[in-house]
Amino acid sequence: MSVLTILRHAFQNKTIAFYCYNAYLKTAACGKDMHETSIAQNIIAIVQETLKEQPASASSVKTVRVVIGEMIAVVPELLHHAYDSLVSNTQLEQSRLEISIIPISAHCLSCDYTFGLKEFDFSCPGCHSSNIEVQTGNEFFIKEIEVES
Repeated sequence: MSVLTILRHAFQNKTIAFYCYNAYLKTAACGKDMHETSIAQNIIAIVQETLKEQPASASSVKTVRVVIGEMIAVVPELLHHAYDSLVSNTQLEQSRLEISIIPISAHCLSCDYTFGLKEFDFSCPGCHSSNIEVQTGNEFFIKEIEVES
């Protein structure tokens, strides 16, 4: 088994957001605007595109690992279900999707306090300032594609 590591800069938020926006428009036009379905469609599209660039020996995808921040508001169970449904009868049919959720954390620019955000309360628990900068929780990328060679 080998692992194709997808570098973070190659699939930053802009790339996936672009794919998801286009898929959202397509699914919304059909009345199927489920957020997780469009995300799954685009994860699959990116994986298939990446496989085309790899040697023929990287034929069977075992695992697709994605990192998603809490602010993206993805329900992991729905994303798994959408992914499993969409890969049926494709070259990714035997693959499995692994999702890592990154919690939201922020840094207060007023009092220099770093903290985790709960329930989207965007104020500092130390000084109650809203002058904060979100540090984590906005991530959205494919971390790895594990293939069998």
